[in-house]
Amino acid sequence: MPTFLDHTNRARAMWLTCLASAFRTCLACTIVALTILYGPQSLRRQVAFPAFSYVTVLLIAPDATLGHTLCGFRLGLYATAQTIGPAMLSLWLIGPAQLSTSTTAVAVGLAAFVVALPEFTHLVTKRIALGQIVIMYVIAYINGGHTDVIMHPVHVAASTGIGVLACVLALLIPFPRLASREVKQNSELLAKNTSERLKIFVNAFCAEDSTSALASISQANFLASTATKLFQTIKSHQESMKWERVPLKLFSRRGYVNPGDRLQGLEIPFRGMEMALTCIPSFPVKVVNGELSKDALLRLVEHHMSLNLSTPFGSITVPESKAENVSFLQTLQNIPQIHQDLPPIFFLFCINLLQGKLLSRSKTVQEKFLVHQNGGATNSSKQNGLYFKIWSNLSTKVSSKRLMSAFKCSLSLGLAVFFGLIYSKDDGYWAGLPVAISFASTREATFKVSNVKVQGTVLGTVYGVLGWFLFQRFLSMRLLSLIPWFIFTNFLQRSRMYGQAGGISAVIGAVLVLGRTNFGPPSEFAIARITETFIGLSSSIIVHLILQPKRASALAKVQLSRTLGTLQECINSVSLQSGRANLEDNQKRLKMHTEELGQLIGEAEGEPNFWFLPFHSACYGKLLRSFSRMMDLLVLSAHAVGILEENSQTLEASWKEIVHTLECDLEHFKKMVGSLMTCFEEITLIKSIAVLDQKSNISPDPELGKSRTPNIFRACSSEMDKIMSSYLQHSEEVVDKIDAKSEELKSQMVLCLSGLGFCISSLIRETREIEEGIKELVQWENPSSHINLYEISCQLQLQALIFLYNSSDFLVYSEVFGLQRGSEKMANNSTNGEHQTTTKPPPLPSPLRFSKFFQSNMRILVTGGAGFIGSHLVDRLMENEKNEVIVVDNYFTGSKDNLKKWIGHPRFELIRHDVTETLLVEVDQIYHLACPASPIFYKYNPVKTIKTNVIGTLNMLGLAKRVGARILLTSTSEVYGDPLVHPQPESYWGNVNPIGVRSCYDEGKRVAETLMFDYHRQHGIEIRIARIFNTYGPRMNIDDGRVVSNFIAQALRDEPLTVQNPGTQTRSFCYVSDLVDGLIRLMEGEHTGPINLGNPGEFTMLELAETVKELINPEVEIKRVENTPDDPRQRKPDITKAKELLGWEPKIKLREGLPLMEEDFRLRLGSLKIAREPPQLEYKDGYHGIQKSPIKQMKN
Repeated sequence: MPTFLDHTNRARAMWLTCLASAFRTCLACTIVALTILYGPQSLRRQVAFPAFSYVTVLLIAPDATLGHTLCGFRLGLYATAQTIGPAMLSLWLIGPAQLSTSTTAVAVGLAAFVVALPEFTHLVTKRIALGQIVIMYVIAYINGGHTDVIMHPVHVAASTGIGVLACVLALLIPFPRLASREVKQNSELLAKNTSERLKIFVNAFCAEDSTSALASISQANFLASTATKLFQTIKSHQESMKWERVPLKLFSRRGYVNPGDRLQGLEIPFRGMEMALTCIPSFPVKVVNGELSKDALLRLVEHHMSLNLSTPFGSITVPESKAENVSFLQTLQNIPQIHQDLPPIFFLFCINLLQGKLLSRSKTVQEKFLVHQNGGATNSSKQNGLYFKIWSNLSTKVSSKRLMSAFKCSLSLGLAVFFGLIYSKDDGYWAGLPVAISFASTREATFKVSNVKVQGTVLGTVYGVLGWFLFQRFLSMRLLSLIPWFIFTNFLQRSRMYGQAGGISAVIGAVLVLGRTNFGPPSEFAIARITETFIGLSSSIIVHLILQPKRASALAKVQLSRTLGTLQECINSVSLQSGRANLEDNQKRLKMHTEELGQLIGEAEGEPNFWFLPFHSACYGKLLRSFSRMMDLLVLSAHAVGILEENSQTLEASWKEIVHTLECDLEHFKKMVGSLMTCFEEITLIKSIAVLDQKSNISPDPELGKSRTPNIFRACSSEMDKIMSSYLQHSEEVVDKIDAKSEELKSQMVLCLSGLGFCISSLIRETREIEEGIKELVQWENPSSHINLYEISCQLQLQALIFLYNSSDFLVYSEVFGLQRGSEKMANNSTNGEHQTTTKPPPLPSPLRFSKFFQSNMRILVTGGAGFIGSHLVDRLMENEKNEVIVVDNYFTGSKDNLKKWIGHPRFELIRHDVTETLLVEVDQIYHLACPASPIFYKYNPVKTIKTNVIGTLNMLGLAKRVGARILLTSTSEVYGDPLVHPQPESYWGNVNPIGVRSCYDEGKRVAETLMFDYHRQHGIEIRIARIFNTYGPRMNIDDGRVVSNFIAQALRDEPLTVQNPGTQTRSFCYVSDLVDGLIRLMEGEHTGPINLGNPGEFTMLELAETVKELINPEVEIKRVENTPDDPRQRKPDITKAKELLGWEPKIKLREGLPLMEEDFRLRLGSLKIAREPPQLEYKDGYHGIQKSPIKQMKN
């Protein structure tokens, strides 16, 4: 637990570090000063530029270790080798006397371009080399013809060498500072930190109440911040340790192995534990079917402590894990049934993962040590020599990005020198030096960095002037006065306000005043240097604005979109069958994009707003944190998948077959989240909502419907909950397939599958957070607009569709959709015999499913899907694994029992809804079957029937218009009424009584067809119309008044078959599976319709009764009864169009279909007799039936 003592230790460590750094920097500067003032005359003549010696010291000495200093020595030599030779040649060719302000600036710029161009040259090398270039050319111009073209560069090299040697000597006094020792010390602190955090997390997990748990989490967060700083320190010394290997091998046979390697990667499990604890709904924690105790977890903590602390860091032995320390995890044998129970299991998964990481990292250290011993010669040969590095840098392929960076450096330095010399010839090099020694190879916050450089220069110079005023005659006192300034600037370099750039500028400003003699009054020098520094940095800012005009805030917005795209790719890579390789590759890309986004956010926070919209750093910070958490979750998901992949090798059955159902759940999860990420990616690139509205020019249309909430994700939340429930159910099935004797394997499967489930649910939660952040960001950028992400997405897809419609790619599009450009007809697919229409381009597609137009998977809505025909249609649609089916039904005539085998399936959703009310869903196809189709129902409530036909069809057409879906209407042969044409073709207009008792159904369907074609002609809706004739088959309502169901029910009940007079009325009967095949062919075809779907086989009512009697119950009688009004005398479809256009015709004959229907009726009836004789009721198609209990009342 963090205490006041911990704070004191950290403060003491910070002071000691700053004091040591200040002491060595001051000592190096003192060595330079003593050499210049009291060294041999011959040496003093060579060191002609002591100011650059100080600059070299300050570039190398601060916070330097032995390895860093040795590396700096080599970098100084490399920089000198790069500049001295070309400078001698250039000065010899041009001649110092011929130099002018312009030629000097051009020479500096060209030399700077050559130095800055190589990609892999160290940054310190480039800074020293650029500083040397400024000194050599500008001083040559100042001295003119008195400059020796050979000795002048040698003097610059000697000045650089004195600074480098001073750094080496200062480091060795009183003893060298070793990076390896500091890494070891920080690794020990990190190990203690790790163990303490683990113990705190376990205490939080075992807490009795949420208050105690939150307190423990807060303590762990404090330790996490400390661990991050320790990691950064260890990482900063990695390069130095490489340079210390050679001198350390002189004193040790084994060399040195980095102990920090063993602790890398432990942060991810710790972050997972924190996420698990924050998601636990209540304390104390209860683990499903697990016998876990605090003592068991604490024993595991003690084991981790022994693994971290008892093993010497120089040792390569690996302590063995005791089985009893983790045996309690094997008590987990069952998957939680609800996702609220996943966090505790995920916490244990992270514990298990942490255990594995510690052991595996220890083994990795051993392997790395052997590699260092066996491959040392190889590594040394690869890094051999200075010339190999130079050649590799020059031969590297030049990229446009590097060319731009080098050109920017060249132009900045050239302009700084040019304007500096114009202002003051004698002090012109002070304009170029600040630009040279602050060169950055990557993008930085130019305004912020320039600001802190100027402030640091002013602070340091003023301090130097004051020190000179106090100790003008005492050089030793002036040098000693630098010590407190070095300490102060060390703190400045570690601060967020000044950073390294401001701290180094402050140091240089003071040293250049206090460390020199015989340069005139310090106040004049101070003013001249401050002015020249301002000129140089202003030139750098101007060049930056010219060559990189895009502000960091604009780049951050673009990078946000890229990060969202990469995040989508990562989520799509989560797979149990494909393994973790692809996921890990995408994770690396996501990490790179996230880090770049963080850098741009930091830069944008430091740049001035001017007249631009202020940068919304808080919102970007939230999004960045969400990306970081999602990145951690994806890493943990990869670990879970990897462990499952390893364990699958011990299973006898095929792993892909075992996890097939889980893979389907993952596919649905990826599809839902991926579509949202695509939506967010597009929305973030919008410049102005107002401009988008003008381009879209969408007028309000009540038929489009309005979202009940601007949160587009919530429309998918129910599906996400369903996916999680299905995943947990299928995970339990996978675990059940594992041999019960393999408890360890089973517990591993439970941990990993539960851990993956938690990651999925957490990714969903973070996606919601990202949505809120995107909405807030868009609202910030468009304060006067009402932000609805769904509507914005619609407008974006409309723009994309318009662009596609007007582009050359339309030919590809038309092959998919059957469309033609301009005034051409839409592939003539709006024709059906005499029916020809000219339509508009297709409407806006579903915003979240635009990409699906080019894929085979479909999201299909079936209204009335719980009914007789609808349920059979759902069965066929669900056979395609790429289909998602949504059923809407109010259960007026339908039943849940018809769909019970699909309830709970991840690709199926059942919604209790009346189509006379607005429906908001995202679909690609609509099968509109909803309507009572039997006289017993529509005579009971005729107003409800006609409202369903008219208002329900209007609502479905409005939905199709809004989401760009294709819609199929199941009309009826009743539109022909009592036909005067036999058989009935689609061109026949019918003979219908508009005011009869059946007209609510007949005329309602005729109006529905009219609405379909009007929407098709006016709005370009893709429509399909099927006119269905008499259909029979399993799942028919036993007492719905249809002739086939009535005859079979009567035969099974041993009741007379009632036939309406005269008995010669004819009907045709189509088996339901044939009808469903016709509906699907019509939907997927190119023809609008209407098209007759029915069996052309014609039977009289007496022939049908005789057939039922023969096949089902030969003992029953046939009884004649009176006919009902408006009963058609004949009905037979002409299916010529269906044969020609769809290639469809019925296959199942009446004698084959009736036994199938009989079997279903027998199961549902349960007996052959009825206890009472109900009164007669008038039914459809020339027969009487049995009146059941009153039908459930439906509101009009």
